[in-house]
Amino acid sequence: MNSKMVLVALVAGSLAATASAQQGAGPAPAAPPAGAAPRGGGLPPPEPIQHVTGNVYKIFGGGGNTLVFVQKDGVTLLDTKMPGNGPAILAEVAKITDKPVTTIISTHSHPDHIGSTDYIRSKYPDVRVIMQENALAELASGPFSKPELKPTETYKDHMTVGSGDDRLELYHFGRGHTNADTFVVIPAARLLFMGDVMAWNMAPFLPSGGAEAIADETEKLVSTVRGQVDIVVEGHGYVNDWAGLERLARFDRALVTEARKAYDAHEAPGVAVAALQKNPDFAPLLDTHIKKGLEYGNTPLARAHMNVNVAYAEFAGEPVGFGVANGAPLPATDKHLGSDPKDTAPPTPEMLADEVSK
Repeated sequence: MNSKMVLVALVAGSLAATASAQQGAGPAPAAPPAGAAPRGGGLPPPEPIQHVTGNVYKIFGGGGNTLVFVQKDGVTLLDTKMPGNGPAILAEVAKITDKPVTTIISTHSHPDHIGSTDYIRSKYPDVRVIMQENALAELASGPFSKPELKPTETYKDHMTVGSGDDRLELYHFGRGHTNADTFVVIPAARLLFMGDVMAWNMAPFLPSGGAEAIADETEKLVSTVRGQVDIVVEGHGYVNDWAGLERLARFDRALVTEARKAYDAHEAPGVAVAALQKNPDFAPLLDTHIKKGLEYGNTPLARAHMNVNVAYAEFAGEPVGFGVANGAPLPATDKHLGSDPKDTAPPTPEMLADEVSK
């Protein structure tokens, strides 16, 4: 697999539908429709800063959402997008405050969430950079291993940053999207920032496997912060709510449960997704449209199929390759049936044109 394509898929926190990432999965996606705005690396550029609530703002595009929390003596940034977006982030922050950036909290180690940390550190050399401790191993090698992207502080399971109305609570509940997922609660705003465990209101991308682990992680999160949160900001895309997070937790668990039933019955993975589709509560998580900012990827329905494929591989004790997690068909083995390539095929030109036209 082409390493550059792997990086693109990882930095997007999702399933880049490219020929390199889906060898044997069908044709590569067509070029963007005529008249469509160019999107560098498949990612839209940062948009103007949006007010979420109180002193909390969101910057969409250029990678993951960047959350901006204006505090008494400075600004905390949650995630810093892809490389090259530092000037745009700081320009948007300057629209709402002249306070310095004092803290960066990264929800995980993927480049679309830490990529501009080095630029911001160059402008604010004393800034604190906080990540869960397992991120150090994830950043130990590769193109994003440079010191300027690594944390200045780490924590294990829970960390409190600041006090009073400036307080943030950081939580880690084990393996999920990565081995170092951080969830951030801003108590004064009754707001939770999710990272890529919830993005575009669909099942999470599982580049390292973990279909059951992600269900455990999400349930632990819900149990821990219940009653503290009204607003849920996703790692990419939307501002959701508590009901939306609870739905995702139910969906993640149901996906593993239905996958296990279908696997034990020696049925195809698609049978599990068909069972999920019978529950009307899960309809928003099984949408068939390309999401804004995810034109390089695929639909929520396709993501559900991918995660069932991951679950099958895990049940069989097989290694979960990046290709299967990213949309390549699950090969049939002596332990299970394979998946239908159509279930995770790249988006059609018509699907992409429909998204771009919105």
